[in-house]
Amino acid sequence: MSTLREPNGDAIYDFLTDNNTQELYDRVQENVNKARKDEGADYVILLTHIGMDVEQYTSNELLSKIDNVDAILDGHTHLIYNTTSKDKDNKDIHISQTGTKLQTIGKLIIKKDGTIASEIIEEVPEPSNKTNSIKLTRGKKEVWVNKDMNDYINGIFSIYEDELNELYGYSEYDLLIGPEDQTNSPTKYCRYQECTVGNLLADAFKATGHSDVAIENGGAIRSNLNKGNLTRAQLMAVAPYFNNVIVKELPGQCILDVLEFGTSKYPSAAGGFPQVSGISYDIDTSLNSTVETDPQGQFLNITGKRRVSNVKINGEDIDPNKNYTVSMSDYIGSGGDGYTMLSKYDVILEGLLTDTDSLANYIKNDLNGTIPASYKDFQGRINLVNGSNSSLIPSSIPDTEEPKSNNNSNFLRFNQRKSSQGLSAGGIVAIIVPIVAALIAVGILSMMCSRKNVVPNHALDTNNSAFGLSS
Repeated sequence: MSTLREPNGDAIYDFLTDNNTQELYDRVQENVNKARKDEGADYVILLTHIGMDVEQYTSNELLSKIDNVDAILDGHTHLIYNTTSKDKDNKDIHISQTGTKLQTIGKLIIKKDGTIASEIIEEVPEPSNKTNSIKLTRGKKEVWVNKDMNDYINGIFSIYEDELNELYGYSEYDLLIGPEDQTNSPTKYCRYQECTVGNLLADAFKATGHSDVAIENGGAIRSNLNKGNLTRAQLMAVAPYFNNVIVKELPGQCILDVLEFGTSKYPSAAGGFPQVSGISYDIDTSLNSTVETDPQGQFLNITGKRRVSNVKINGEDIDPNKNYTVSMSDYIGSGGDGYTMLSKYDVILEGLLTDTDSLANYIKNDLNGTIPASYKDFQGRINLVNGSNSSLIPSSIPDTEEPKSNNNSNFLRFNQRKSSQGLSAGGIVAIIVPIVAALIAVGILSMMCSRKNVVPNHALDTNNSAFGLSS
C-alpha cells in the first residue's frame, strides 16, 4: 500500500491503513451502511483493486470483515477467477476478476427473483447478423468485432500513426518481462529477478543521466520488447508512464539500503524490485528479510542481518561512505514504491528525458539502432545465492501457465440505457461503491491526483475498465 506524500516526506493522505487494517474495514462498512440506509440501495456492489492471496490486503479478507455486500468485482492481480467467499455473517458472496486488458468479459446478473449470478465470456460469439460485423485477427485469435467501432478506433490510431510507427532500431532477440502470453501476470520476471528488458531500460537511464549507476523499479516495466523493428509504440508499451529520468547523488550506504529494501519481498513478486545498471549484487535466499516498513509499505529500518551482499559498482566493491551519482525515475526518487530513503536526497540533474524517450534515445544513438547480443541473456547483475553453502542459484525463466478461469467472472459491460433508467426488475436501485487500490470510500475518490504525486504504478492498470448490470 502507498501513501501520497509531500516532497519532504510528510503524508498528504493514505489508503486508510493501520497495523491491523481495522481502519480500512471500518470505513468500507461505514460506506456500505450509508448506501443501504441513507441512499436506499437494494444492492451494494464493491469495485475493488486489491486481489486475492497477495500482499497485506486481499478482497476475500476484506469481505470476511464486513456485511451487507452483494458482490465484489476485483482487480489488481490480473487474474481470472469467479468464486464465492464468506462475509462476516458467514454468507457466500460472489467475488470475481476478469484478468486484464479485456482478456475476458464478465457479466453480473441480478435476476428478477433478486438472486445474483455471474458468468464469463471468453470468446465473442459469431453474430447471427453479420451486416455490421467483421472478423479480425487479434494476436493468435480470430475475433468478431463491430465494424463501426473498429473504424472509430482505427481513426484514433491514424491521428498518431506516424509518431507511433517511428523506427528507432532493430532487435534480433526477444527481451522478456515474462513468459509468452503471461506478460500480464503479477509475477513478471522484473518483479523478482534480473530481466533482460530491465537491463536495457536501466542502461538507458544510466546513459541519459551520465551517472555512475542507475536503478529502476521492475513494476514500471510493462511489456516485452519483441524481436523485429523497434517502433515508438513498442517502446511506449515497455515504459508507458512518462516518468522523468532524474539524477541524485547518494552515499553507498543509501544504495545498500535501497537494494535491501527493494528485494525484501523476494521470493514474492514486488513492483519495487530494483533492476540495475552499473551495479551487481547477490540475494541470500537462506535468510529472511529484516526490513521494517510502516503499514503503508514505506521503508523504515533494517533491524538484522542483510540478505543483499557482494554489491559492486562498475566492478568494484561498493564503499558505503563514498557518494555515487544514480539515475532513476522521478517516481521512486520522490519515494514511490516505498523508497522513502531516496526522497531525502536532492535532485542534482533534472529536465532530462522521460523513460520512453530515454529508451528510444539509448537504442537509436548509443546502440546505433541495434540491440547487441549481450542483452539476449541475463548478465549476472542480480544473483541468488544460498548462504548455507554459498552456491549460486541462477535466475531462471519459470515454466508458468496462463491463469485459467473457472467458467465465470465479474462483469465488465455497462448498459447505459438501463443504468439511466434504473434496473427493470421492480425499479431496483443498485449502488456501486468504488474502491481503487484499496481506498474504499465513496467520498475519497476525489483524492485522485496527477502523476506528479507519489502514486503506485499499478494505479494505471486496466482490470476494471468497464462493468455492467443486467436483469
